[in-house]
Amino acid sequence: MDLKQSLDRNRESFIKKWFQATIDTYPPQTAKILGKDSNRFDNPIGAITHETVTAVFDLIINDFTSESLEKKLDPVIRIRAVQAFSASDAVSFVFALKDIGDALLDAGMIREFDRLVDQIALASFNRFMKCREEIFLLKATESKRRIHRAFERAGLVAELTEEDLLGSKNL
Repeated sequence: MDLKQSLDRNRESFIKKWFQATIDTYPPQTAKILGKDSNRFDNPIGAITHETVTAVFDLIINDFTSESLEKKLDPVIRIRAVQAFSASDAVSFVFALKDIGDALLDAGMIREFDRLVDQIALASFNRFMKCREEIFLLKATESKRRIHRAFERAGLVAELTEEDLLGSKNL
């Protein structure tokens, strides 16, 4: 049996354990709430986390690219990018897969599985950095707007267009 067949056979165990490991990266009280209900309205972060973990796992059972991994990881990474996670903490949930793989896979498959996990981690980090860059640009643009409005009220500058605000990326 090859790695993908073994992953498919243990799919539910992997997803359940990976979801729990991801939720456990939050403070205990938060983890308790996030792990409780997967209803999108009562627990949107928990539901999105479960959906993302499932989608990423299904993707690694099939063929994938870095771009497709980033796309599937986006919902969870986007949430973690706006929360108080450092870059390493935001993507640390991916590495929980290695421990899960050690417990569920045959020894001969571990090395290949670890390479898959490393690819997922790299895609997670790329997506995290893109999200943080978007946040930074939004904050910088809003700061420019605020300053420009203050100058307009003081009569020191003319009206600035949206293109002027977004056009200059040099700060």
